[in-house]
Amino acid sequence: MRELLRQLRERNVIKVGLAYLVGAWLVLQLADVIFPAMRLPEWSISLVLALLAVGFPLALILSWVYDLTPEGLQRSDRRTASAVERGGQTVHRPSIAVLPFDDMSAEKDQEHFCDGLTDELLNVLTRIPNLRVASRTSSFSFKGKTTELQSAAERLQVAHILEGSVRKFGNRIRVTAQLIEVATDSHLWSATYDRELNDIFVIQDDIAARILEALQGRLSADALPDRTTENPKAYEYFLRGRGYAIAGGNHDLEYATDMFRRAVEIDPGFLRAWIQLAEHSATYAIFYSTDHTWRRLADEAASRTMQLAPGSAAGYVARGHAQLANQRFTEAEADFRKAVQIEPGLGRAYHHLARAQYHQGKIAEATENFARATERDPDDFESPLLSTTIYDVAGNHDAARHTAEIGVARAEAILKDYPDNQRAYYLGAGGLYVLKQHERAHEWIGRALALNPDDPGTRYNAACFFTKYGETDKALDCLENSVVSRSWIENDPDLDGLRTHPRYAAMLATLSG
Repeated sequence: MRELLRQLRERNVIKVGLAYLVGAWLVLQLADVIFPAMRLPEWSISLVLALLAVGFPLALILSWVYDLTPEGLQRSDRRTASAVERGGQTVHRPSIAVLPFDDMSAEKDQEHFCDGLTDELLNVLTRIPNLRVASRTSSFSFKGKTTELQSAAERLQVAHILEGSVRKFGNRIRVTAQLIEVATDSHLWSATYDRELNDIFVIQDDIAARILEALQGRLSADALPDRTTENPKAYEYFLRGRGYAIAGGNHDLEYATDMFRRAVEIDPGFLRAWIQLAEHSATYAIFYSTDHTWRRLADEAASRTMQLAPGSAAGYVARGHAQLANQRFTEAEADFRKAVQIEPGLGRAYHHLARAQYHQGKIAEATENFARATERDPDDFESPLLSTTIYDVAGNHDAARHTAEIGVARAEAILKDYPDNQRAYYLGAGGLYVLKQHERAHEWIGRALALNPDDPGTRYNAACFFTKYGETDKALDCLENSVVSRSWIENDPDLDGLRTHPRYAAMLATLSG
């Protein structure tokens, strides 16, 4: 009943009903005065009353089905395309998912370009007010899979799906795109763009504009992102870099940074490429390499970003990443704080702020910011799982179980779509430990090690896992050759069981920062 009342209010049925009753009363009052003066028979007033009574339910039905808009009458189910569950509350608004564009090139060598183009379209659509866009993680889970649109829409909780393909030959590009209304299996819009690669900007903007037009929306100039380059070749490298970055492995990160570096070499003023270069080279330095080349590259890119966009949240996040990579944790904390002051909804900035605080031993503050990151980003499984151990060691077992449940559920969702995500496995194993699902926890850590036994991040988290189970030799074997900073190890309660072991002391002595 509560849900019915809410929908009656949203579709203006209650307003229309009240307005109709007031109008009907006025009509009857006028009829009562005018009809006798016009010598109409007495039954004429009864006829008016009967007609008004018949019209009342018709008015309610029409107000349920149609909305009166500046463009005329529009079907309510077209304008409020889907009901999406968010935190137990149903929200009615247009919704869309952008499925990864297919590579139709003869050589099948445009996969990362296609992924980058898809990601850019997602970025444009997410800036549209009142349009719910399925997250990138959810949309890319359908990459390379043959899935019925109906089941994809149900899983992503959207009413519309955009799909397409890219075929590149020489300096020409053919992009096809089609917008499908899933409930009716009808094409609201489709187009084929056969252009020079130089027209990629125009193609993207036109696709976004046509989507909004089909959904009865409008694309304002503010909705379009500032691409910060007019050079199509630099932008092509940027799109490829975004495609590699989405894949997320260590080799993919190397390729991504190479693409971003080429982009800024072509256009030194390409701000977005500098931001990506700073963040991804820093990430590679933190998780995969002790080579100072990556740290220097992160610093250089962050410095250039701050020159091009002083005072922007993105600039502070980029510089914060570089500070983390270079183990300047106080400075990193200051940069991430500045970023969330400028954009309070920036979940990833809260996550990295928490990491900077953790390195400094500010455990309580780190826990608070992991919680803020968890709240702001529904795809973030790392923040709740990293804070689970902190709660558990502090004796707050209820909070530990709660965050473990959140983190494991999110990790399961990721693994359903990305079964080779070793980070979801090894962080999730820690959450399963807290939930006392020990057999499953060992299974997950085993899968992470099997996927990439030489990955430093996997080895470090496996060391933490085995330490908690008292498997000291396994833990020390995994801890060797894991690239982490001394400050993180010293503040990590998961490793408390190793502190007095001679092998641990010897390894600690080899680390800096």
